[in-house]
Amino acid sequence: MLRLPAVVLFALPTLAAAQDAAPFTYDMFEAGVTHVDLAVCPTTLAGPNRFCRATVVNDKINVFVFSDQGDKPLVAFQSWSAALLNGLMD
Repeated sequence: MLRLPAVVLFALPTLAAAQDAAPFTYDMFEAGVTHVDLAVCPTTLAGPNRFCRATVVNDKINVFVFSDQGDKPLVAFQSWSAALLNGLMD
């Protein structure tokens, strides 16, 4: 599976927000980013017609939010410290 460099992952929110840029879609994400499917989106990102995927890169848990409408574009993104996972496996 193709792995995108971390710099690309951190640029995605900016790219998605650019009005002249083509939207970053779930198909693009699925093909190029190693991730896990989330059964539910975090509360701060939840909303109708959305689904979430997560990555862990550079000590950050990154959650990507896609619309389930149309081409399934990226609609939101948020990161948290991976330290939130401390103790989970104890």
